[in-house]
Amino acid sequence: MDIIIVDCRADNRTVYSLENAGFAVIPTIKMNCLYDAIATHADIQIHYLGNNRFICAPEAFVHYKNRLPCGFELICGSEKLSAKYPYDIAYNVAVLKDYVICNSAYTATEILSEYKSMSKEILSVRQGYSKCSICIVNGRSIITSDKGIAAQASANGIDVLEIKPEHIKLRNLDYGFIGGATGLVKENVLAVNGDINTHPDAERIKEFCKKHNVQLFPLKDGILEDIGTIISNFNV
Repeated sequence: MDIIIVDCRADNRTVYSLENAGFAVIPTIKMNCLYDAIATHADIQIHYLGNNRFICAPEAFVHYKNRLPCGFELICGSEKLSAKYPYDIAYNVAVLKDYVICNSAYTATEILSEYKSMSKEILSVRQGYSKCSICIVNGRSIITSDKGIAAQASANGIDVLEIKPEHIKLRNLDYGFIGGATGLVKENVLAVNGDINTHPDAERIKEFCKKHNVQLFPLKDGILEDIGTIISNFNV
């Protein structure tokens, strides 16, 4: 079964587009321990480990346990979340074919242990909102506006498109991130929460995706909106 975990405050059109494409959509929960802008973001609450296995914050465990279909495994993480950064980033981790990008000092220990056992290399970066900041195009390529992530990823052989920051809507804040406005939902299919053409680097983004044989799947019209990464059970 192809599932999607998406912000419970996402636009109705976004949800319809995902359901119409055949995905079983699971809404997030609003977590009152987080600040409002990210309180419903999937990439803050839950992380996909691969092979239909998830790990989530303990505060959200019952919510997801009751909603994930049979055949999916859910691990209750030991790290509780808090509204104060960086104590809200324990599950905000980007995973590629060979690398894991995160601020490892504040990442849930279970996640680090899991990927070390898979022999994936941990690239620890200063940016705590790593998953929010990274749009995964495929297992070896990313789009980001974060210069620190871009530099470290490039140095490790990851193909990186660095784009301008801002130009992405985020509830109650000045701007959001490209990772939080997108999500790789199938092989070569990148869901985009908004019209990519509203971004000043739209042509570069489209060319980069074309280079990697990835199709953009717009979920709604209008400016790109960061609703937390659209999480699927697709293995990168």
